[in-house]
Amino acid sequence: MTALGNNVHIFARPHRREELRRCFETVMGCQRVADVTHHAMPEPMLVAYFPGGGNLSVEFTADAPDEDHPRFGAWLELRAEDPAAVMQAALDAGLQEVKHPGHPYYFMLPGGQVFTVAPAR
Repeated sequence: MTALGNNVHIFARPHRREELRRCFETVMGCQRVADVTHHAMPEPMLVAYFPGGGNLSVEFTADAPDEDHPRFGAWLELRAEDPAAVMQAALDAGLQEVKHPGHPYYFMLPGGQVFTVAPAR
């Protein structure tokens, strides 16, 4: 049996750190967003601990793609009791809505990562 784990790791440029921290705290409700130092990384990672479980770490590097339009890389799914409320929080925070068939709620983080918000199971 194979299962997807509860950890996600993405890359972003250093100038996106505080924008991303704000998104995790205000849009996604992460009460704990920490800077974590790793001896092999020149900058601390940002780790967001999600209230419903799982965490997302962001490694900062000048080589990370940085776009103001959605990327064609991995798109990540959030699960929420009220997807419309999470989407509204994203829009209220100034995040860009992404139109795509499938789920009705998609938004983009600063730098181009895309999230869909699906109903909690």
